Amino acid sequence: MINKFEKQLEKWNGGVLRGAQAKLARLLQVSTATVALWTTGKRRPSKGYVAQMAQLFGLDEFSIMRLFTPATMYPEAHPFSPLPALRDAQGPENAYSADNSTAQSNSVSIPLLSAAPLNYPALTGCEVTEWWTLPRQRTQGGKYLLDINNALWLIKPASVWTDGKTMLIWASGKSLLAKVQGQTLLAANGQTLPTVEARPLGQAVLKMDYIG
Repeated sequence: MINKFEKQLEKWNGGVLRGAQAKLARLLQVSTATVALWTTGKRRPSKGYVAQMAQLFGLDEFSIMRLFTPATMYPEAHPFSPLPALRDAQGPENAYSADNSTAQSNSVSIPLLSAAPLNYPALTGCEVTEWWTLPRQRTQGGKYLLDINNALWLIKPASVWTDGKTMLIWASGKSLLAKVQGQTLLAANGQTLPTVEARPLGQAVLKMDYIG
């Protein structure tokens, strides 16, 4: 049984799957091994390759990203509609996993969002721009990624302050990271403000280098 990406490759290659991976690799100037990793779901293409494939396949970038999205993890959604709520893994049917198996996986797929979700788990107003596969043991409860100050931060949703932790906050109409120090918040730019003037959105659990 072929997956969504393979079906698209077959269609693009005149109805023949054989040789389609190698053809795509040549056009994108990547190795066939890289395309094979995309096909098996062990790696997802960066934004640049998504844009190139959109042109080659005659699709929009959202449709390309959906080719690499496990159907068991997030429901299908129209690119211009509010996305449904993220669901925690309460059972096999809602498996928070990078594959379609009901067994516990060693990795999880995490969405990279274009904006902080103010009403988590609802993603109204936010757009999933990319998917990342991370080792399960490193996620520490993190549910989404945000690009903040040219770095990727894995965020664990939280609605209460945790002293001594770096948290994603909403203050003065924008989201930012700040360290909680008692009743005071210390932002990365040196700004300080009392906790009563901000709203906690989540706790930063992992900082990642982003190679786009």
